[in-house]
Amino acid sequence: MSISINSNPFVLKKGDFAIVPENCVHALYPLEKGTKFESVAFSLRELFDLSQSHYSLIKKIITHQIEISLYYSYQDNKELTNIAEELTGIVNSNEMSAGIIATAKVLELFGEATKLSSCKIYDRDLINRYYKYYIKSTVIYKYICDNYRREVTLEELANAVELSEKYFCKFFKELTDLRPMEFVNMFRIEAAAIELAISTDSINEVASRCGFKDPCYFTKLFRRFKGASPRDFRESIPNHFAK
Repeated sequence: MSISINSNPFVLKKGDFAIVPENCVHALYPLEKGTKFESVAFSLRELFDLSQSHYSLIKKIITHQIEISLYYSYQDNKELTNIAEELTGIVNSNEMSAGIIATAKVLELFGEATKLSSCKIYDRDLINRYYKYYIKSTVIYKYICDNYRREVTLEELANAVELSEKYFCKFFKELTDLRPMEFVNMFRIEAAAIELAISTDSINEVASRCGFKDPCYFTKLFRRFKGASPRDFRESIPNHFAK
C-alpha cells in the first residue's frame, strides 16, 4: 500500500505501520489485489492531560521538540509493529477494559518510538522557529487539499498564511524543497493517482477533476512524478472497480 503524508511517500508492506500526525494531509491507495489495512484515530491532546509532568514526553512530541519517524517496517521494528497490531486488536474488541488498555498501548507505542536512533531532539530556539513553520505548513497543506481541484494562484497561497509572495516562496522552498506551484501539481498528481487506482472514470475526467485543463500536460507531469504514464500506472494497480 502506498501512503503519502504531507507529500512524504511511503510504501507499507505486510505488518508495517505509519503514524499520521493530526492536521496532516494524507492519502493512500493499494498496490496489490486484496490489500487490507486497519487504522486507529486518536488525539494525544485529548487522551492525556499535558499539564501533568509524567506526560512531558507526549507534550514534547506534540510540540515537535521530539520528532519521531512516521513509518515503521515490520522487518526492522518488530517490537513497535507488534504494539501497533495489539493496539488495533484492542480497539476492535468488546472488552470492558479495552479503553484503558488501548490508552496504555498508545503510551507504550510512543515511548518505544523515542528510543530509536531515528528519533530527533531539538533545542528550544530551533523548536520555536520550527513550530511556527509547522503551524503555517498545516494551514497551507489544508488549503491546497481543499482547493487543488480548481486554479490556485501564488498570491492566494501566500495570503492563506499571511506572508508576502516573496517570503512565502522562500518559506515554502525551505519547507518542501519545491516551489509552491510545483508542490500543488505534485499534490494533484497524487490525488489523480488515487482516483486512477479506485475509479473507472476516464483519464481525461480524472485529470480535469484534479485541476488539469490540458490532458497532455497532465500526462507529462504524471510521468515525471510517478515514473509511468497514467494508463500504465492504472494497469499496474489491481483494481476491484475495473470494468
